[in-house]
Amino acid sequence: MSAEDPPDPWKSLPTSACGTCGVDVPAGVYCGNCGAPLSRASRGGWRLSAYAAAPTESVLRPALTTTLFPQLPRRSRAVFRTAVIGLVVLLTATAAMLWQAPLIGLVSVGMPVLFLAYLNESDAFADLSRGTLLITATLSIALGVGWALGTDAAVARTNDDALGIPVTTARLLFTGFAIPLGFVVLLLAPMVLIRLWRPGVRESLDGYVIGSLGAYCFAAAGTLARLAPQFASGLVADEDRSRVGLVFAAVIQGMAIPLTAAAVAGAVGGTLWCVRRTDTGRSFRWYSLSALTPSLVVGVALFLAIGVIDLSAAPSDVQLGLYALVAVLALYALRVVLHATLLDEAPDDAFPHEPMLCPQCDHVVPDLPFCPSCGFAGHAASRTSRAMRRATRPVPAPAAEGR
Repeated sequence: MSAEDPPDPWKSLPTSACGTCGVDVPAGVYCGNCGAPLSRASRGGWRLSAYAAAPTESVLRPALTTTLFPQLPRRSRAVFRTAVIGLVVLLTATAAMLWQAPLIGLVSVGMPVLFLAYLNESDAFADLSRGTLLITATLSIALGVGWALGTDAAVARTNDDALGIPVTTARLLFTGFAIPLGFVVLLLAPMVLIRLWRPGVRESLDGYVIGSLGAYCFAAAGTLARLAPQFASGLVADEDRSRVGLVFAAVIQGMAIPLTAAAVAGAVGGTLWCVRRTDTGRSFRWYSLSALTPSLVVGVALFLAIGVIDLSAAPSDVQLGLYALVAVLALYALRVVLHATLLDEAPDDAFPHEPMLCPQCDHVVPDLPFCPSCGFAGHAASRTSRAMRRATRPVPAPAAEGR
């Protein structure tokens, strides 16, 4: 046997016909070609019991870490989960102590800093052009500042004018709905420009990164621009300020709004960067979950709901509950969209006779779009990780010779 030939066990792996895509693939739990369970022909290849980026979790499981950080190495998930919880605790404690200036900083940059840590940990700075990421962040920050200043002026005009004439209901409704619609347009604008101008290599999780990074920068810049004048009042807020109300406001501004924005923009970005395959038997329509239309419609609907919440002038605890509900719905939508794009997008070239280490289950499996053992999608790992594992392929132990 020459050094270039694959080991005999990889040439003679038992195969099984996939009931979804019809391809003969190495026998296992999942089809290595389309990711569908081999035990049954699931409708459209869907696997609600196994999230493509973390197959040990259901698609409908409320797992914040694997939803917000889909390419995060498995070893780092606990650390980031703790960091998200720690950020919520820090926001709550800072607000409860009326530390106004530190709270403004945490509300503005807490989640963006955590997302930058994710980009570093998931090899995004190596996989994506740093120029693309910098342009996305710069455009989003500029639009966020302009948005905050413009909406402050627009909201001020909805109050009674100098003669005491009340604003009409029609004008109030227009402002209440035009603001969230404008928010969505400017939120997505940098990502759309990047997609049209310099798309580069297109993978759905690259689009997610660009969309989410822009959303975090847009929301952070807008929040900081709006709250910056409060730095003049000192480190600590007035003692007559409601501590509970400040806590609710901190969680809304520091978690609910940026998470909703990042989920919506990330889902739209994932669909814009998804290059779909046609060899799995799954049909693609404009209403498919990996298509742009459903993500865009859901995003607009969620931000219109936020406009209604703001117009309702509900008590702060009710507002917090409603904002949290919108954020949860946005995160669920993001998780479903990322799962669909990972199943539908064109994979790397397959080398079924070459061994490769699965980063999810640590099994040595054939180099296919999906792990036959756990169903992990190959594109749920960074390009850097895939290249490294292909450059250092595991070498199976030679079979014992007969005696």
